[in-house]
This record gives sequence, C-alpha cells and structure tokens, in this order.
Amino acid sequence: MSQISSEPVRPGSLTLEQARKIVDAMVEYTTVTKPGRGMALAVVDECGVLMCFARVPQASLVNRRMAEYKAWSAIAFKRDTRTTRDMLAKMGLKATDFCEPDRLTLIPGGNLIRTKEGYTVGAVGTSGRHQDEDEEVALVGVKAYE
Repeated sequence: MSQISSEPVRPGSLTLEQARKIVDAMVEYTTVTKPGRGMALAVVDECGVLMCFARVPQASLVNRRMAEYKAWSAIAFKRDTRTTRDMLAKMGLKATDFCEPDRLTLIPGGNLIRTKEGYTVGAVGTSGRHQDEDEEVALVGVKAYE
C-alpha cells in the first residue's frame, strides 16, 4: 500500500443535493454565524470535478480558483491539504515535485468528505480568509455531509 493513499475502493457517490447542502452550510456559517471577508466555497466529487460552488460577496477571482484547487488537491492525495503539506514536508517534497503543480496546493482549507465507512466521496475547498479560518469553514461543510 502506498504512503499516499491507504483508502479502500469506495461505494456510492456524492449527490448534487448533498453538495448543495454542504455549500449552503458553509455560506450560512460565513455570512451569519461568523461573518467576515468574502469567501469562495467549492465542493468536488471523488474525481475532483466541481459539483457546487458559491461566492460570498467580495471574494476574488483568486479565491474562486483556490477554493476549487484546494478541494481538487485533497482528492489528488486522498488527504486534507494540511495533512498533505505536513506529510510532504517530512518527506522533503513540495507541491512542484508533482504533476499539475499549477493546480496542486497544500494550503489548509481543502478537506475530504467521507462516508461513515471511511470512503472518500468528494472534498470541500474554501478560500478568502486566513488558512486556519478557511479550514474551519471547510470543516463546517464536511460536518454538513455527516
């Protein structure tokens, strides 16, 4: 088993309804519960394809891209972006050592969406605030799936 992914083959897929519920929870959190700077919020499926997206006012074009790239990066490594960053640092590697370095990011805020059985069905990506806040918002989305 590789060090990059130890996940079994997963059954089922994330539905559009579930992806919308996840984004809605993050929008509410960033606009009502903990308002602040604008954010971009993305949900991708298990292949890294964008399923649902929201832009909270004042989020930039860079935020939009980063939200999707964070979610894609979590799928690419089958790990949350913070975990991947820490793991690669210990191995002496960086994002540019891999294919698609223009898309791959190790900034926290990309978190996997998993079933109760541990299967990855998608990922959330958020961007617009400090990386710790981005990750906090992403975890709100993950929790909305559970």
